[in-house]
Amino acid sequence: MVWVKSFSPERLALLEERRPSLAICDPETAAKTTVPSIVSERPRLDFIRAVTHLFVPETKPAIHPTAIVDPAATLGERVSIGAYACIGPDVTLGDDCVIGPGVVIEGTVQLGKCCVVKPNSVIGAPGFGFECDENGRPLHFPHLGQVVIEDDVWIGSCSTVERAALGTTRICARCKIDDLVQVGHNVTIGGDTLVCANSVTCGGAKIGRGCWLAPNSVIKEKVQVGDGVTVGLGAVVIRDVPDGLVVAGVPAKPLPG
Repeated sequence: MVWVKSFSPERLALLEERRPSLAICDPETAAKTTVPSIVSERPRLDFIRAVTHLFVPETKPAIHPTAIVDPAATLGERVSIGAYACIGPDVTLGDDCVIGPGVVIEGTVQLGKCCVVKPNSVIGAPGFGFECDENGRPLHFPHLGQVVIEDDVWIGSCSTVERAALGTTRICARCKIDDLVQVGHNVTIGGDTLVCANSVTCGGAKIGRGCWLAPNSVIKEKVQVGDGVTVGLGAVVIRDVPDGLVVAGVPAKPLPG
């Protein structure tokens, strides 16, 4: 089974040559191919749904015997926790959450339903905040806040979500975070936003709904990024960004058009 996003003579020739059992494809390709096909306005999306339904095995929820789960933690129904994960006493995990091996969740943290946290991520550890004393020695600002992660959030491997200094670090529903991502203290990331690998969102920044933060992008502390914003590869955002813009560069600036 394959998917074809849009018609081109090259794609049609390859389809006819390889002859898969089924092609999920756009209407023009479906009209011209002799391969068995299903017409779709969103071929890649329907391919994902079909493969998930047909080939992705269901796994039974389980807590690995090496996982350390504090008896005071609150676990919903059908929660899975991997080997050597550590779940603190003030943690709440919603129904159907999947916590990977080596994950550490500490402090006051709430995860909604159907969240996935991939291996070796850390959620709820204190953030990086220091004030130098009279002798120039850095003194850590106590982080007494919480982390709230809403329903259906994905957090990639080796990512960190810092506990708020005061108040809340919040990741809204259906947000997807890639591997090796840093989410600073008191950050808010809006629903349906995708955050790619090696992205850094500094303390107090606010990201809107439906945004795309490309790999290696950096959002400066307390900057506000509006809804539907695309932040380009390696961009450094040092000023607020209105809704709907595409920004890129160092420092990030709106792209023409």
